[in-house]
Amino acid sequence: MPEGMSAQGTIVQVSPDPNWPTLGAGDPVNFVSIAELRDITPPALTRNIIETTTQNEGDDAHVVGIRRHGELELDMNFVPQNATHDETDGLQGLWFRGERNIYRLIYPEGSAWLFSGYVASIAPSAPLDDRLSASVTIRPTGRHDWTTVP
Repeated sequence: MPEGMSAQGTIVQVSPDPNWPTLGAGDPVNFVSIAELRDITPPALTRNIIETTTQNEGDDAHVVGIRRHGELELDMNFVPQNATHDETDGLQGLWFRGERNIYRLIYPEGSAWLFSGYVASIAPSAPLDDRLSASVTIRPTGRHDWTTVP
């Protein structure tokens, strides 16, 4: 039987503690859910394929390169003065200061993806007959971990 699930209810959170993943066991990390999210595109996981074929082989040979993380892309209803969007502690402030933070992407069934990253871009849009929105890109850096949120 298929085990597909609705993506509705996926949450993206941010924590200002840049010391992850070096936190000690049991050290608290406080996350805040980013408000007004609509479409969420998690980072793609890729590796470059490196050809290692030599002249004396009859078939091509390859190895994989380092693990690479794509970007987390968020489409949101943009509320410039919302605490998670504003220029003080929100996404705009994180972009302005260039701070590395911890992000947690929580899927509806409770599995969570933790990684450090930077707000790379915020692209607001104000169409004549539609909602004020923004596309936000968060660039992961370093390792990531999977966990479960109760």
